[in-house]
Amino acid sequence: MSGSPLSIKTVCISLILVSFIIVPGCTTTSPASEGKTPVTSILQTTISPSLTPTLQPAGDMQLAGNVYGISSDPNKGIDTITFSIGLPAHASPVSLTTMEIVFSTPGSAPVILTRGTRDSTSFFTTTAGGNAVNELNSDEEVDISFRIKPVSGNTNVNIEVRPRDRAVLIISRTVPAVITSLNVL
Repeated sequence: MSGSPLSIKTVCISLILVSFIIVPGCTTTSPASEGKTPVTSILQTTISPSLTPTLQPAGDMQLAGNVYGISSDPNKGIDTITFSIGLPAHASPVSLTTMEIVFSTPGSAPVILTRGTRDSTSFFTTTAGGNAVNELNSDEEVDISFRIKPVSGNTNVNIEVRPRDRAVLIISRTVPAVITSLNVL
C-alpha cells in the first residue's frame, strides 16, 4: 500500500516539528534550577468506597464463583448459604477439619460454625463432587454449605472463612430485596 507524496511529506514534516518541541523540552534545564536535583512527584490515587461486595485475600485461598443464599420459604428469608473456595496451582494444602466459619448480620451475635457432616446451624459441610472432603489441595475447589436462621431481604451478611495458620477470607454480601428459592448474594 502506498501513500501520496503529499501525505508522506506531511507526516515527515510533522514528525520533525514534534521532535523540535519534545527534544529541547526534555533535555534542557531552566536557568533557575542550575545545580538542583529535579523533584519528581508521585501520582496519588484515591479509591472511593465501593458498593460492590468486598473480598479480602486469604493468603492463597480464594472464593471460586458466586455466593448463593437458598430459601426453603422465600417469605421468611434465606436459610442456607453455599459457595466454593479454591487454591491456585502450587499452593500448600488446607485442612478443612480445623477450619471455622463465622457468620454474622448487623444486630445479631456472630455464629461460629465448625466442620461437620450434619445439616445444622452449628456446622458447615465441605464437599467436592458431592463427596465429603477433609482437605483442599491446589487447583481444586471445595463446596461449602451451611444452614442459618432465616435472614430477610436487604440484609448485609458477613462470612469469615478461618483456616488454621492462614489469613481469614472475608466475604460480605447483601441479601436481595426480593427473595426466591435460589439467590445470588
